Order: sequence, then C-alpha cells, then structure tokens
Amino acid sequence: MPTRTDRQEAADALHQAFLVNFLAELEARKLQDELKYGDLSGDSGSDRSDVDMDSSSSSSLFSESSTSSSSEEELTAARDYVDQMGNLYSERYLQERRPITKTRENLRLLLDDHKINRPEIFRSYLRITPACFDDLVSAIEDDEVFCNNSQNDQMPVAEQVAIALYRFGHYGNAASCMKVALHFGVGYGTVQLVTTRVMKACCSERFRAASVQWASPQAKEAAKQWVEKASCPAWRNGWLMVDGTLVPLFRRPAFFGNVWFDRKSNYLMNVQLVSTPDCQIIDYAVGLPGSQHDASAWDPLQKWCQAPYKKPEKLTWDNTTHNYHVSAVRVCSEHCVGYLKGRWSSLRGLRVAINNSAGLQYATLWIIACIHLHAGRSTSESNSGLRDVGVEQGETGMQRKRINWIR
Repeated sequence: MPTRTDRQEAADALHQAFLVNFLAELEARKLQDELKYGDLSGDSGSDRSDVDMDSSSSSSLFSESSTSSSSEEELTAARDYVDQMGNLYSERYLQERRPITKTRENLRLLLDDHKINRPEIFRSYLRITPACFDDLVSAIEDDEVFCNNSQNDQMPVAEQVAIALYRFGHYGNAASCMKVALHFGVGYGTVQLVTTRVMKACCSERFRAASVQWASPQAKEAAKQWVEKASCPAWRNGWLMVDGTLVPLFRRPAFFGNVWFDRKSNYLMNVQLVSTPDCQIIDYAVGLPGSQHDASAWDPLQKWCQAPYKKPEKLTWDNTTHNYHVSAVRVCSEHCVGYLKGRWSSLRGLRVAINNSAGLQYATLWIIACIHLHAGRSTSESNSGLRDVGVEQGETGMQRKRINWIR
C-alpha cells in the first residue's frame, strides 16, 4: 500500500467531518420544517379558502425565507470547511520544526587532516587513496552537473565526491541519508542531491570512455599468456571471463516486484561482467532482474562463451577434466566480483527504492557508477595517454598493480 502523509490524513478527516456535519444539519432542518409547517395539512375546510387566497403570498414568503436561511447555513458550513482546509495548508510543516545539532567537523577533518596525515583512515572512509581521490575530483569537476545558474553556489566538488564515495563504500543503515547527513553535518536532501550529481558525472560518456575500455594488444597478449600458464595451451585464446553477480535490494520493489525475486528467496538485481585475468572490467550489463538466470542473460554469446558442464554430463572423466581447466581460468571473474563488492560495499545491500521506472534507472546508474569507479582511469595527460588512476607509469598489461582501486 502507498504511504500517506499526515497532511493527507488530516485533510481526509476534515472532509469526512464536513460531510457528516452537513448531513446532520440537513436532517435537523428537515425535522424543524416538519414540526413548524406540518399543521398546514390539517386545516379545516372553512379555513381552506383563506389559505388558498393567501397561498401565493405565503408560499412565496416561505420559499424566500427557507431559501435564504438554507443558503446561509450551507454557506456557513462550507465556509467553516474552507477555513479549516486553508489553515491546514497554510503551514508547510504540520509539527513544530526543531533544529538538529550537526557539525561539519568530521568532513573537514577527513579532507584536511586524515587525507594528509592519516591516509589509511581516509581510505577506510572513502575506499580510495588520497592520490586517487585527487585524480577523481580533477576528472569530474568540470562536468556540467556541478555548474548551475543559481545565486547559491554549490558546495565544493571535493566535499560532494567525499559524501558520495562514503555512501558507495557502505551499505545498510550506514549508507542511509540520515546517518550520512548527521555524520558529515549536512542536510538530508543534500546527501541525496550530491550523490545524484556524482553518479551522473561518473556515468557520463566521457568518464565511461576513460574508465571502461577494451584491453590493449599488450594486455590481451599478457592475458593469453597467463591463461596458457594457469590452464592449458588449448585455452590460450580464452582470455576473457564472463560472470554474473546479484545485488541485493533492501526491500521488495513496487515496480513489478515478483520479477526481482530469485531462487534464493531474495529481491535482487542481476549484473553481468566481462573482465580480464587482472580483474579489469571491460564490459558489463546492468538492469536485469534477479529472476533472470545467467545462462539466459548470456544467451546471445553462447557461440563463443564456454560454460562448465552440468550434471549428468560433468560426471564423465573427460568433462571433469574440461571443467577443471575452465574453473582454473574462470575463478578470476569471481575475484573481480569480490574486489568490486569489497571496495563498494553498497552493492552488498542497495538502499534504493525501485517503485517506478525512475527508481529502476537510479539503481542502475548507482551500480554503473561503482563499476566505472572500480575500473577508473584518470583523464590527465601522460606519456602513455589515459592511464589508470594511481597506477605507476610504465606498467602495462598483467604487470599493472592497480594499487589504489583493488589491492
């Protein structure tokens, strides 16, 4: 059932009270008229002529007086109802608003002190190192979402990114708007607003093109060498791993709720990832409901996507050997999912209400923003072009250590 505000319930109560009182007044008026004018029907025949003679004048007077009194009473009841409704909607808030004591000291301490003197504390809050944070702010601070024509300037981009990353890196009540607002000393609506801005900037085409890219020839060759060494020479060309993961939702969606219910009796969103052996995400698919199986999600790719054998085929010796070599390579995709959810813990319990198509789009953009940040690259120019955020120059392919985003 949809929720109703206190103002809506009060308006319904006033409307019902008005109808009850109005009907009661009509019944009382009818009873008074019967008692006052009921003896006219019992007059004798001798007096009927007098009544007939004065019928026109008396009836006109009666109708005028009845109409005027009735209209006055009806206007009085309606006026009372209108006045009460006007008083109800004259105030923006029904209850007295009391200020909540908050401080922005935690935000200033995080960005001014911990970022410089205690980087391990900074990373535990925002899930990235200070160097990565600076590169991320530099990459998105020019986005149009942080510019407006209002006379009130937005809060600094660094503070907005810090609040959004804190929410991305936590799940459950720790990522709720109220807890984040009280922790950083900002308004409840401000938390939602800055999170949306950072999401839009991280989901922009420019940021996506700089973060999620197809592997370079050098990285592709390094991945093939790793597959050949970890599995067998026959699997050398199978250098990509595809796997699906489920993102739990904190409550049942009102938007086609049953389709999000999976075989494990949870409401989830299905996410498909394409990654390399070094846990670099190069493609993804987001938005499928939890009831969608990975096999059907990857059905268009079945011509080149090899899956392990299932029972009873996997019980044969050859197929068991086949599954062993496939699993030795495929385990990297599990590691990639673990790194992604370990870094951005909001994907372990997404606090987004999917009540309509807009809620579905918001949840999808949240997940995409986390994927882009996981595979984030800086837009700063270097000798090697677009480089991984925080990755030392000169490291390519499987030798990249991705020290800031994964390790």
